[in-house]
Amino acid sequence: MDADVEKKVTELNAGWFNYLAKILKVDSKTFLLTQGTMGLQSTDSSGLFLISDAVPPPANATYVDASGLGTRSSAYAMLLQALLSEGGTDLPGVLGDMYAKWLAYCDSWYDKNPESTLTQEQLFEQWANQRLDPKKAASAISVYKQSSGSPLSKALDALNANKNAKQQFVTSDQSTYWLYRYTATIDAATAALANSSAVSIDFDSSSMDTHLAHDTVQGTATGFYDIFSGGVSGSFDKLNSEAAASGWTITGTIGQSATLITQPIGDWFDSGEFKRAYNAKDDRSIWDPMAHAGDWDSFFEQPQGSLARRVSQLVLVSDYDIKVTSQAVYSSDDRTKITASANFGVWPFFSSSASVSHLFETTLDAEGHLTVTWRLPKGSIQIWGLTVEAAPN
Repeated sequence: MDADVEKKVTELNAGWFNYLAKILKVDSKTFLLTQGTMGLQSTDSSGLFLISDAVPPPANATYVDASGLGTRSSAYAMLLQALLSEGGTDLPGVLGDMYAKWLAYCDSWYDKNPESTLTQEQLFEQWANQRLDPKKAASAISVYKQSSGSPLSKALDALNANKNAKQQFVTSDQSTYWLYRYTATIDAATAALANSSAVSIDFDSSSMDTHLAHDTVQGTATGFYDIFSGGVSGSFDKLNSEAAASGWTITGTIGQSATLITQPIGDWFDSGEFKRAYNAKDDRSIWDPMAHAGDWDSFFEQPQGSLARRVSQLVLVSDYDIKVTSQAVYSSDDRTKITASANFGVWPFFSSSASVSHLFETTLDAEGHLTVTWRLPKGSIQIWGLTVEAAPN
């Protein structure tokens, strides 16, 4: 990849990032520009739940695919398995070598049985009676019951046995799946956008601000480094170089835009247990040394900790008509190639999905300048960004 092209596109990403943060009135210190124009292709809340539960990458601007990111709910489940019950427990001493097997069984059970309503205590009794001799099982169950009323035990039950923690969805082939629930529902998104006003866009790369002041995590403008993304290495090298060296303007109108707060509902996420863990780095009275679920660093260390960051708001748009114009000079053959082969889009709008909800067309003016027009109808929703908060928030 041409280093000059990469540098220029990084600057363009930073300039577009700062411009959007300003016109959409979001804090540039916590804003993540989600290149990928994540359209909600369904009429339910599944897409909103997926991105709400995603662990955002440490960057200012990047291509985001929620299905390819780690999930907050899974990382939180592992966190609870890594903690000791308040007041301690003698269970490791009673179970001995079987303690690690119990932890593995518990984690696996709820993964394989998302509809299970068994509490931790009920599951432990089931496991102990199956795997231990009667005398040892009775002793272990007794010890387990002594700690079953602890906040940690209640948090585990709220995550795994609470019917209100998850919502069921149906795929196009009629198979079902479950997602942890968040306040960002399709109804909430629609209502937030309906109460918004139009925003005008008048971006010019010749006067853009490329300084990044991202304090939440250490990151830079990352993601796609090409102008034209065709998914075939080398196919757009010359066009990318010419486009990167030219000026760019983006004009138009976003008819509706809004920020939507998203947080867990159904009591499946216990902030008390989360903060107990965060505030106890290297405290072996809280972190279970026999659990192999993780430690403080694996959960909270920046930038790679699985719970180091969370999505707190979604930046939504709808009803837009936007023209992206390159000041480079193109031939009609160039335009044909771009239109036919730029499968993932043209800067700054990229998407790996062939079923995106926006419309795309290209035109050449008399001077050979290429304009790409993007339109999203009213009622269709895209996620253009996220507000990212660092732990322990």
